Amino acid sequence: MKIFDVRDVPQATDTQLAVVDNPRHRHILKNFRRHGILEVSGLWPQILDPIMTVEQPLYKMFEGGRYHVFDGMDAVKGFYSTITDGEVNVFGPIEEHVAVSDHGIFTEAIFARVVRGDSPFLTPEDGVEADGIYQITNHIAMAWPYEKGRLQGEHVWENNLSREVAEVGDPSYLISPEQARERLAPLLAQSPLDEIVEGLKLFADD
Repeated sequence: MKIFDVRDVPQATDTQLAVVDNPRHRHILKNFRRHGILEVSGLWPQILDPIMTVEQPLYKMFEGGRYHVFDGMDAVKGFYSTITDGEVNVFGPIEEHVAVSDHGIFTEAIFARVVRGDSPFLTPEDGVEADGIYQITNHIAMAWPYEKGRLQGEHVWENNLSREVAEVGDPSYLISPEQARERLAPLLAQSPLDEIVEGLKLFADD
């Protein structure tokens, strides 16, 4: 069983960047890469910089059997703030396939998070021990539309029937948001905002 490692967050995007040569598509991939690293690092305000994201983003998410809509900047800020303040931003793909087009990003993935047995993400039906370490996985599909090189929103579909819980023997896989940010810092340095600014010039005549 593969265990989630935050350093793998941009792996599938990097695979695409190694083969995609369309300049606009490369820009969208670079935006997506930076976004993912910032989110798991808990640095969400940088995601909503107008260089990265449109002024009125729209997020639609079907997760845990529920449909959520975050319409507008204030709603999206609230979404990210809740995740980071609750210290539940350490999650990401253990397997992912990323595609890019003029429309934006599409991905299929198995997302995972590693938690203690007393986590609110677990239930008594999971048959876990409070002091154990577990990995929760779900199958996810996402479409992220872009407009003139900036993220327009996120459309996320989670297959809640795919949810699995497995015990993790090594407690070192359980890391804090601070540790995640530290481990991702070198990868974030490879996706500077200046690079995104430069890429937006490709859309200047649209």
